[in-house]
Amino acid sequence: MEQVPCAGCSTFFIPRNKFQIFCSKPCCQRIRKTLWQKQKLATDPEYKEEQRLAQKKWLQNNPDYWKDYRRRHPEKADRNRSLQKIRNMKNRRDQIIYKSSKNIGIAKMDSRKPRGYKLSGQYWLVPAVAKIDAVKIFITSVPVNSP
Repeated sequence: MEQVPCAGCSTFFIPRNKFQIFCSKPCCQRIRKTLWQKQKLATDPEYKEEQRLAQKKWLQNNPDYWKDYRRRHPEKADRNRSLQKIRNMKNRRDQIIYKSSKNIGIAKMDSRKPRGYKLSGQYWLVPAVAKIDAVKIFITSVPVNSP
């Protein structure tokens, strides 16, 4: 097999099989496991429930963990408080924008009409509201499996 770039660190490695996309470095394996777990939680309700119960059980066995952690790491607790203030402001701003955009009618997610032609090709994505540089994108139509 020829060398392929690792999806985690971009270094080239020789895969053990044609499905391997991460090298064997611990940091890349951590990324691989995180992605697998995220996908598993999104698609497997039993796994999600098992994880929730395991987390609940661990928290019952370690009730003072977070209190002790914040006491031992005051700089991280302060950082989290600061970041939470920013998240709260962003959420409030997003709610205000959402409410006003509903009234103004800036954009609707479901307003696209079915077209008789395919949208394959290269296009320039130009923002209409925000002042951001245009980006060249490539759109390919994907066939939908109908029953």
